[in-house]
Amino acid sequence: MPIDPTKPIDILVPTYNSANYLDQALTAIRKSVPINRIVAVDHYSNDGTLEILKNHGAEVYSENTSLGYARQLLIEKARTNVLMMLDSDVLILEADWYPKALKLLCTKNDEGKPAGAVVVLPTTRPPLPLQKYTEFWWRLIPALKQNFFLTNSTLFLRESVSGISIPEELGAAEDVCIWLYIRSKGYATKTMQVRGVHFFTYSEKKGYWMGANLRLLRNVVRLKVLPFIARNVVLYPILAAVAALFTRDLEVLTYNMNRWYAYLQGYLHPQRYRQIRRL
Repeated sequence: MPIDPTKPIDILVPTYNSANYLDQALTAIRKSVPINRIVAVDHYSNDGTLEILKNHGAEVYSENTSLGYARQLLIEKARTNVLMMLDSDVLILEADWYPKALKLLCTKNDEGKPAGAVVVLPTTRPPLPLQKYTEFWWRLIPALKQNFFLTNSTLFLRESVSGISIPEELGAAEDVCIWLYIRSKGYATKTMQVRGVHFFTYSEKKGYWMGANLRLLRNVVRLKVLPFIARNVVLYPILAAVAALFTRDLEVLTYNMNRWYAYLQGYLHPQRYRQIRRL
């Protein structure tokens, strides 16, 4: 059934010292999406984030627990049948992407499963060595892109995430938890690229963060998370070497090997790296 592209939706934004890009992100999303409410869950920012949210008329809640808890609270606060999770460092510059994304929410995948979420993927995603690595494997195995899922800039049918319980201890990898939940409800996910930038702040630290939280998530969902652990903790060096060889870019190897080492350290020491340090 078609979704009315003029009907306003809730925009859900987790924030923590997000002043660098937040105003740009919210200003840009206003130009392409009819907004019912901007709902933010803030981790006690002290850099001007709250003033920016106030200027955009956001409904703000505070938390001092984790990103997983923030995403859970945002989902619970949403009221519209379609909602959008938008990170504060994602700038979507394409004007007419929203009706196209809604059409994808009305389609089914090859297995006949309806789409419950659409990842709106900006074309520019620094750092460049990570983007080159990802796009190399997407070209080689298109199914990887089709099944790619993040919550950085994603449209959801509210029904696809209703009833979810994201573990409070997750400081990251909550997107994996959400993806597994959507699939458990019989929904698929879609991916579409749009002109824009995901600035990917603190990218040099996120390997530690993700590795640690994949370990924590394993304690909750058990075997379901093993494919993510195998790819990011075990196979990453091989995947990085192959991508570097065929792209002929040494940085693709060095950056992604450093990222793999961070994944491994985070996985081995989850309590040390569970929460990312933002200085």
